[in-house]
Amino acid sequence: MNRRCLVSEPLVIVGNGMAAARLVDELAKTSLGRYAVAVIGEEPRLAYNRVLLSSVLAGETGSHEIELRPADWWRHRGVTVRYGYRVTEIDVGRRELKIEGEESMEYSKLVLATGSTPLRLNLPGADLAGVHTFRDTRDVDLLLTLAAARKRVVVVGGGLLGLEAAYGLAKAGAPVTLLHLMDRLMERQLDGPAADLLKTLVERKGIRILLNASTARIHGDGHVEAVELADGSRIEADAVIFAAGIKPNVALAKEAGIAVNRGVVVNDVMQTSSSDIFALGECAEHRGTCYGLVEPAYEQARVLARHLAGRPAAYQGSVVSTNLKVSGVSVFSAGDFMGGEGSESLVLTDRRRGTYKKLVIADGRLTGAVLIGDNVDALWYLELIRNGDKVAAIRTDMMFGRALARPSKAA
Repeated sequence: MNRRCLVSEPLVIVGNGMAAARLVDELAKTSLGRYAVAVIGEEPRLAYNRVLLSSVLAGETGSHEIELRPADWWRHRGVTVRYGYRVTEIDVGRRELKIEGEESMEYSKLVLATGSTPLRLNLPGADLAGVHTFRDTRDVDLLLTLAAARKRVVVVGGGLLGLEAAYGLAKAGAPVTLLHLMDRLMERQLDGPAADLLKTLVERKGIRILLNASTARIHGDGHVEAVELADGSRIEADAVIFAAGIKPNVALAKEAGIAVNRGVVVNDVMQTSSSDIFALGECAEHRGTCYGLVEPAYEQARVLARHLAGRPAAYQGSVVSTNLKVSGVSVFSAGDFMGGEGSESLVLTDRRRGTYKKLVIADGRLTGAVLIGDNVDALWYLELIRNGDKVAAIRTDMMFGRALARPSKAA
């Protein structure tokens, strides 16, 4: 046997989040032993499910329960995990990484899974003590301290992140006001009626919500005391949480001369402008899109693992979907849920029960869906959207779910 075949190539993954963990899992299936895998992460713990951070904040889940894999899992797959370390530089020519406080590390293949950072709005007073973000377990620990002291908290941002922060804080005991610049919550995932119902359901949990609320400044003498809106109104507060979006972590790639737009630019095999460097997850930009969601990152991991194993693979982009409990309310959306020209919408609303369903059909196919309060059939609808199957035979019953849809019945 050729001796060179016995030597595993050093493959380094920068980032120890959900995308990195899934890539390791996929690599173990496709090319176990081919690569000597090392994972380097800045957070001081093993990879965990970031989606469940609000559950930890709300006291519904323990911090230890959100860990994706135990230490033994990584060890049994021959993976070296170094968490609590920050990579400071990529030397593309020498194929080396420089690690803060450590010697450099060589790589044959490098994968950037550096994720995103929360946006901090550039407002007067944004640098005051008491202004925080909500992104990792360290943030959760800090917010739990605020909630335990019954501090008045203003959350800026009515997207998924802001709603989750508000829900967790409110359930943990803090009085919470949520401010959102737009006219409806989660405007990227919900239409007007769905967002209105979600607002009602969230307000029932004791969270005050203000829409069309533009934050102008944060007041305080060294520490947060109040938030002022553009209309001049003032909200007393002890703390402010920015949850108004995320931006891809691209600094490492940019400083190394790797092509960057909003995210690290990748092709259909997740390869960057440097042939032996790849990127996936929230930091990656594919065909002009940065997804910032878990499922696309998992799809990208499958493609990259196949490519690294020498198998044919190509990432064609993802059908964007959301299927979560948002502030304790089941929320699902996928595809073109707003509906374009030539489409039709089937809608079922029951505000008393807190449910809303909207299915968008175009060219005889399901192209989008929104569900509030009841997402039992969410994965079935997502499958129909992704497969592009004709739905004429089940159109009459599909609103009532998979169990009642009968393909034998004509529309």
